[in-house]
Amino acid sequence: MIELREVTKCYKGQTVPAIEKLSLCIDEGEICVLVGPSGCGKSTTLRLINRMIDLSSGTILINGEDILNKDPDQLRRGIGYVIQQIGLLPHRTIGENIAIVPRLYKWPKGKIKERVNQLLTIIGLDPDQTRNKYPSQLSGGQMQRVGVARAMAVDPPIMLMDEPFGAVDPLVRSHLQDEFLRLQEEIKKTIVFVTHDINEAIKMGDKIAIFNEGRLVQFGTPEQILTDPADDFVENFIGHDRVVRMLSLYRAEEAARKRVCVVRDNELAGLAGELREAGTGVAFIIDAGGGPLGYVTEEESTAVSGPERLKAVAAARRKAFVQANTPLPDALSILLEYDLDWLGVLQGKSLCGALSFKDIQRHVYRREGE
Repeated sequence: MIELREVTKCYKGQTVPAIEKLSLCIDEGEICVLVGPSGCGKSTTLRLINRMIDLSSGTILINGEDILNKDPDQLRRGIGYVIQQIGLLPHRTIGENIAIVPRLYKWPKGKIKERVNQLLTIIGLDPDQTRNKYPSQLSGGQMQRVGVARAMAVDPPIMLMDEPFGAVDPLVRSHLQDEFLRLQEEIKKTIVFVTHDINEAIKMGDKIAIFNEGRLVQFGTPEQILTDPADDFVENFIGHDRVVRMLSLYRAEEAARKRVCVVRDNELAGLAGELREAGTGVAFIIDAGGGPLGYVTEEESTAVSGPERLKAVAAARRKAFVQANTPLPDALSILLEYDLDWLGVLQGKSLCGALSFKDIQRHVYRREGE
């Protein structure tokens, strides 16, 4: 979708190029995150792509066409642009802000209103309560969402996002990241996303491009960059806790063992025998309705006498369950917070696996060694 070939940008009066011989391919429908220290050329690259500034040499292609062959205004109308400062016009309502580009395209009023309402709904804001408000009447997180909606107004195939969540507090930022990733599953835009935060890059990116002093030093998937840093700069930029960061790449179901022993809470009399036969070391207990109750280890099944006491042991571990798509850092946090040895992995209400600290450790180190 986007290809940069030997792109260089030199500003007048500067001896060192802001961008030097940058070659990069971004596939359709993926999020490519540009990350690196301040002044490394990330935002300059975005501005080159939509011709807010002109390149000094090289070629930029969008869908195979040289951007220099297109009218700059026409090019920009087909590219959504979101910035950290949001950039909403304070004297226009939220609806009017979102409608700016559709009006440039001379959409009918009815179509514009319908699109504004649709986008406000998509970003989780009530159209009737939000459409006629002004930016100053919204929170920072709400304004950031409106900025994203405005960028999506005419359904552009490409979105450029320059530190879009950097101006909000960490809790709101995490929520906006999650919401945007959920939205991307539906809209499948080609997105170039700038950040200086490697954690955000790992979370958001299908691919990550790491910059330093105007040069691209590594380009690859989050997993490739975490497992095989290109040089000392990348390794130091990622941080020496990169193995811990790798946890965020995986979900509970990926590390879980599939073989599990499941026993109903009214069938605990023969639990020790069932566990010996299963050879799993742990049994997950479910209630009469099939809902998860907790777990009992093989050792406990012989040390604790009576079904009621075994049920009480299991019931004390009601927190010992995660969904299959739970990120491994969250699963590990639950293991530590509640002093658990095991987690049951659920697909909806059904148990589909079992997860321990050793399973997490084994999965991460196995993936690193592949």
